[in-house]
Amino acid sequence: GTYPGDNTRDGHFANMRNKALGSQHLLSLPREHGNSASGTFGYLGGRLTIPGTGVSLLVPHGAIPQGKFYEMYLVLNKAENALLPSEGTQTVLSPAVTCGPTGLLLCRPVVLTIPHCADVGSSDWIYQLKTQSHQGNWEEVVTLDEETLNTPCYCQLEAKSCHILLDQLGTYVFVGESYSRSAIKRLQLAIFAPTICTSLEYNLKVYCLEDTPDALKVTSP
Repeated sequence: GTYPGDNTRDGHFANMRNKALGSQHLLSLPREHGNSASGTFGYLGGRLTIPGTGVSLLVPHGAIPQGKFYEMYLVLNKAENALLPSEGTQTVLSPAVTCGPTGLLLCRPVVLTIPHCADVGSSDWIYQLKTQSHQGNWEEVVTLDEETLNTPCYCQLEAKSCHILLDQLGTYVFVGESYSRSAIKRLQLAIFAPTICTSLEYNLKVYCLEDTPDALKVTSP
């Protein structure tokens, strides 16, 4: 992450930054090494990226009020630690990602990018973005192609990722449902084996995973 002072050693500017951070009383989450990223951002904005996952958060110029500095973070939630939404025939198409801190005052939307495993060449998908409430329940934010002027966010879908314009930070996941059960979801097989075998038996572990860059990163053999 970056903030507009990395290359400036002005004492007054540093004091102003420390004062702003000292007055920050916003909810933070524990971060896990390798599956998270954090940084301090100011008026000029910047970008957070979790390497090797396709997950990033773009903070545009002017999103944070002038003179304010906030520590922001991204967390890639492991499937076993996150109760993913399961409703009817819906299927999860992306990792559950938390961007924070929640309650942050933004002057302009930020852009959360998450990978997905839907075959967008099929027109059979109904796509939804969901968010997790403080009580742990998943709630619909928007259904793609049904946006109105009152829609709280906007999604731009690409072949392997979704860009989400947000003015409220939180935990989000991308799900889909097929009109006629003919939609295609990309999967990948991952096979793990020990590097050294001390017996005649050789054990393999085979995983069927969503075809997203993060899936292998968060899978422990």
